[in-house]
Order: sequence, then structure tokens, then C-alpha cells
Amino acid sequence: MKKIFSTLLLLLLVGCKPTVTLPTPAPTAVWPPTVPALSVGQSLPATATGVVSGTAVPEAPPSVTPLDTPNPASPRLRLATDTAVPTTFISAAQQFAQQHLTQYSWSEPDDAHLLLTTRSERPLARWLYTLAAPFPTVPDGLTLAELQTAWQAGSLPVIVSESTATAMTPILGTPGTAVQIVPEGELRERLWAARPSATTPSLTILPFDQLAPDLKVLALDGQSPLAADFAPENYPLTISIGVAGEETAVTQFRAQWDGPTTNYDPAKITRIALTGVTALVRATAFNMERSGILWPGEEVGPVLRAADIAHISNEVSFAPDCPYPDPIGGTTFCSDDRYLDLILDMGADVIELTGNHLNDWGRDNTRRTIEMYETAGLLTYGGGRDLTAAVTPALFNHNGNRIAFVGCNSFGPAFAWATATEPGARPCDGALPTEIATLREQGYLVFVTLQYTEYYQYAPPPDQKQFFQEMATAGATALSGSQAHHAQGFAFYNNAFIHYGPGNLFFDQMDMMGTRQTFVDTYVIVDGRLVSVELWTGLIENYARPRQMTPAERAQLLQTVFQASGW
Repeated sequence: MKKIFSTLLLLLLVGCKPTVTLPTPAPTAVWPPTVPALSVGQSLPATATGVVSGTAVPEAPPSVTPLDTPNPASPRLRLATDTAVPTTFISAAQQFAQQHLTQYSWSEPDDAHLLLTTRSERPLARWLYTLAAPFPTVPDGLTLAELQTAWQAGSLPVIVSESTATAMTPILGTPGTAVQIVPEGELRERLWAARPSATTPSLTILPFDQLAPDLKVLALDGQSPLAADFAPENYPLTISIGVAGEETAVTQFRAQWDGPTTNYDPAKITRIALTGVTALVRATAFNMERSGILWPGEEVGPVLRAADIAHISNEVSFAPDCPYPDPIGGTTFCSDDRYLDLILDMGADVIELTGNHLNDWGRDNTRRTIEMYETAGLLTYGGGRDLTAAVTPALFNHNGNRIAFVGCNSFGPAFAWATATEPGARPCDGALPTEIATLREQGYLVFVTLQYTEYYQYAPPPDQKQFFQEMATAGATALSGSQAHHAQGFAFYNNAFIHYGPGNLFFDQMDMMGTRQTFVDTYVIVDGRLVSVELWTGLIENYARPRQMTPAERAQLLQTVFQASGW
């Protein structure tokens, strides 16, 4: 496992010193639309409305009504929020009030003793927002200046919720007429519908805790909240949430507050790097002998090492009598023991054993290879010493996130499969969907990798779609096609993320562009939920070594696979 980068959110504070009377907002921060009705049945007071992009939004009040001093005869303090406070924080505050009913009640802002507000000098919480677009988007980021232009002048479609629009106004300026204000529940659907193309995205800004895999997080000035080395103190899309009111009441509330103080906590994040086919044989192995065993991983290695859990699907067993590699050899494979160093150098944590060639050099060498992995501290799944071991999932508990890896081989050949007494890959059977469902019920996020039929095309054929969708229906969090020597497309099905084929990672197929193109998918899990998937794209050179694609190569691949995905 790798170290987690803990960071401290140090952010710009908005507002002036709190008194009983709240200060009038600065001119750039006076665009507060209302929030939806509160869950306790009370709503914020109505105001005059204006129109932005056809959506009714309230005009800014000239000032904020002073907050009452608590009446000693009525000890319950009335609590409310302003319109810039994100809904997840509002829910937490309402829950806090419910848990302290003898001391607090929920109220409207004009009648409140305490107001949770983004215009307080004393932060109670800091909330991180992210710039995002629909998943099938080619650009990887914008500058802050470009985002401000889109926000104010409409250079790109921008779709946000009401509370986000209010919260971002002090940072990005007054939103232009092209900014669309939509209910939070409709945001992703409207965002996808508004996208002009894969190269010209529609944009949204939303709290980090509201991310979902069908959104692509865009870097801002080169910074992405998904990165392991993210430095939140330098990230502009952050707000502070404080409490304003009579000082004694504020002090009491702050002392009692046990709700969230941030929506971005590195101690709750797990990053999983999932790869495609690895077979350290033939021309790949020949070039490792010539250029160095670690040479193939020089450019892709940092991506895997940055993950907390790095996956390798190694299809071939190690053998002490494996001959010197023949670059134009056949299809009966083995790997030299020394080649394990490459896998270890990648920072691998879990090895998939669903490969077709696992038993090519005899089952004794398969047993020996599994022992080598165990000695190195690596978990295995999708294969094993016997069928019982092969069906056993690889389980991780990292930063409070419970993760299970399961896999199977549907393609064969039969001699590659494990039996009751012999090692090999797990054959796909009817029990796997039930096992997926059971693991999900036990609180695991289930990653399913499948050794399916090898199709040399970007678009998955109907039979492959059906097979993967059956596993998604069972409750898989994500599915990945480990069989794919050729890069393939994506899908979202039954709340699961599907990548039909990341392509080769370390293998010597250079005859087609699709077999040279490779993905490493980094899955970002936060607090028990998959929130995003990042795509690293590489191009295999010299039959062995994937290098990072140029921007033009990456754009071409992404557009191709997005089109093959039906997007």
C-alpha cells in the first residue's frame, strides 16, 4: 500500500468580522438565489425575482436583517442558513438541530438567532468545489481565466445549481445570461444534454462530495482534486462556511458543532489503478533483456505507484527453466523469474490470474508463481492453487473503504482453468453474480475483471455487452475487460462503470493502432463511494514500453472510443 497524501484546506475567507448584524455583501457577491424548501417543512422567505437564462432567481437584498438576541425565557436558539450554503451542509445542520431539539430549532433567516453563512470571518467548515464536464470529454482542464470567461460571457455552456451559483459569484463574478440554473437532481442529465461535442464540453461546478463517475473532473490551472498530490490551499474553488449571530450563541454553537468541517478529506480517499493485459514474453521480454527489466514501466510506472491499490493482470507464469525470449516465438508462454521485478517496481498490490496462458508452462509453475506473489506480499484473485482459491476474492480495507476484486475466464481454453485440485484461472459460472451481490451486501465496492472473448475492435459487440451488463446488474461497482488486447469503449449500466477493454499494458502486439493504445484507469473512491474515473492514455513502442500519448494522440483515441461507446 502506498502513503496517502494528507493536506490541509487553507482557503480564501469571504466576508468581514461577524457581529449581531451581518454585513452587506460585496458587489461581486450579491446574487443569491433561493434554496429548495427545507426538509422540516419550512422554506426560506420569498423575495423579488429576476431572470437569468430563463430561470427565475432572486435579486440581492440591500442588506441582511440583524439577528435577534436570544430570549432567556425561550432557551431554544433558532438556526437558519443563507442561500450560498451547499445542500449537503444544510442537511448536516438540520440533522444537528434535530439531535439537539432542546437547544435548537430550524428557522427562516429573518427570524434566526444563528445564521450559517459564507459571509463569516470565522470558518466552521471549508467546502471544496470541482469543475467537471460529462465523462466523454476530451479536454482535461481549463485555466481560471477561461472558466471566468465561460461564467461571465458564455463561451461554453455552464450548468449549476442555485446554491453553487451563489457560492461561486464572489470567486468568478456575476454569472452571465448563458449560465443555466437547474435543480440539483436534474444537473447531470441537463449537463449531458447540453454538451456541444466531445471537444467542446458543457461545464458544471459542484461540491466535491457530489461528484459521480459519469462526470469528468477538469483540472483548474493544472490542479485536480483527484490527484494524489493535490494541494487544496492553492485551489480557488473553495468557500468557507461560518456562523453569525450574538456572540454567546455563536460560542455555544461552535462548541457543540459535531457536523462536517470539510467535504474533502484525504483520509477518506482511495485510488485504484486498473490495467489491461500484461504478458512479459516474446518481443516484450526480448527488449527487456536488451534495455533493462524495468525499462517498459518508465513512463507508466508513476501512474500506478501514485495509486493506493495498483492492479496488474499478468497472464503468464514464471518458470526457472524459461528459455531466453524469442521475439517472434509462438503462443506457449513463460516468463523469467527476474521479470517479477518489473511488476514490483510498478507498485503492484493485487495480481489478476484470469489469463489464458497461466498454465502454458505447466501447473507446477503456476503454483510456484502464486507462491512468488505471496512471498512478495501481493494478493491474487481470479485464479489460484485450486478452484476454491480461484473463487476467493481479494479484499482490501483502505481509509475506511472496503474493496473487493473478483474475476473469471469465460473464454478458456479448458487447460487454463482451475479444478478442484489443480491451479489455474477461475472459469466463469453462474455463481459469480450471486457472489458479487453478497459482497455488495457486505459493504464492499466490487471490481469485476473479466477474461472474455478477444475482439479486435473499439466497439464491444452485443454478446460482450450482455455478459458485462449481467455482472453490473448483480451489483458490480466497476467492470473491466482484461481480455482486450485492443482498446475498447465504455458504458454506464445499473450504476456501474464499464470499460470493455483497457488494451495491452505490457505486450508486443504492434501490428494495429488499437493494440498499441492502452488505458490505465484510476478509480477514485471517497467515503465508500466511487466518485470518478481518470483515464491515462499510452502508446506502446518497441513492442514493450507504453509512453504517455501526445495531446493529439490522446484526443484522437478518446474521440474514437467515445464514438464507439455511442456517445
